[in-house]
Amino acid sequence: MKRLKHNPPFPQRGASLVEAVVVIPLLLFIVLGALQTAMVFYAKSNLNYAAHEAARAGSVNNASVASINLAFQKALVPYYGGGSTSAELATKLAQVTEDINTHAAVRVEILSPSQESFTDFNSPALQTLMKLTEQVIPNAALNELNCPRDQPGCPSDPKTNASGQSLADANLLKLRITYGIPQAKQMPLAGTFYTWALKQTGAGASDPYKLALIDAGRIPVITHTTLRMQSNAVRNAAMVSSPGPGNNGAPTDPGPVAGGGGSGLPSCPWYDPNCGICSSGSTGDCGGGDGGGRGTCLPVK
Repeated sequence: MKRLKHNPPFPQRGASLVEAVVVIPLLLFIVLGALQTAMVFYAKSNLNYAAHEAARAGSVNNASVASINLAFQKALVPYYGGGSTSAELATKLAQVTEDINTHAAVRVEILSPSQESFTDFNSPALQTLMKLTEQVIPNAALNELNCPRDQPGCPSDPKTNASGQSLADANLLKLRITYGIPQAKQMPLAGTFYTWALKQTGAGASDPYKLALIDAGRIPVITHTTLRMQSNAVRNAAMVSSPGPGNNGAPTDPGPVAGGGGSGLPSCPWYDPNCGICSSGSTGDCGGGDGGGRGTCLPVK
C-alpha cells in the first residue's frame, strides 16, 4: 500500500526573515540604550569631580559664584576631550565655556550657607573691614564662637533662628549643580528616546530649568558636594532661601538681628584674621592687649 505524503497547508517559509526584522532592531535599540545609560554614568562621574573642584575653589574664595563656575568649567575639560598641550587645553576650555554659557547648560545652587544664614550670622564689622556691601559670615575661631564677635547676641540656636543652622553649619559650603549632557555626547536614537522618556514621565515638571534642558535635547544630571569654608562667606544670588525650623519652615521677615550688650566688640585672639585693628592701635597684631596674648578687636571706621 502506497503511503501518501502530507503537505502542510501553510508552509513556514520566510519565518526567520520575519524574526530577524523584528528582533534585530529591538536588540540594536537595547544595546544603544545600555550604552547611553553607561554614558550618563560616565558623565555623572565627571560631574562629581567637577563639582568637588568647584567647591574647593568656592571655599577659599568667599563662596564666589564666579570662582565656582570657573573651577567647574576647568574640571570638565577632560570630559570634553582634554588635550596634551597648554594650547589644546586652552582651546578645549574655551569650547566648554562656550557650550555652557551659550546654552545655559549649568545651574549652580548654594544650599549652605542659605540666605537665612546671613540673617542669623552676619558680621557688620567684618563687612566694613572687607569693604563690602553684601553680608558676611565669619570663618575664623569656629571652635570657640557661636556668634560673630561683633554680634555676641545673635540668634545662634538652630531650634529658633531663621536658618536652622549654627555658625559652624553656616560655614559648610554645600553645592547642588545641575548639568545638561549635550546631544553630541549622547548615543544616536537612544539619546533622543532618553530625553523623550524623561519628558513623558514628568522628570522636569517641578523644575523649569530641568524642563528647559530636556526640551533642548539635553539630559539633566544633578550632583551635590559639601566642603568646609576656608574663607568668610559673602552673600550672593546663588544662595537659595531655605528657612529652618526657627520660623516653622515659612520665609518671614526675621526683623533686626539681636545685638550684643555692652560697648565695643568682645576680645579676640591675635590669630583671628578678622581682627583688623586692635585696642593697642596696631593693625594685624592683637598681642598684648590684655597681657595674655589677646586684644580687643575694634571695627574699622
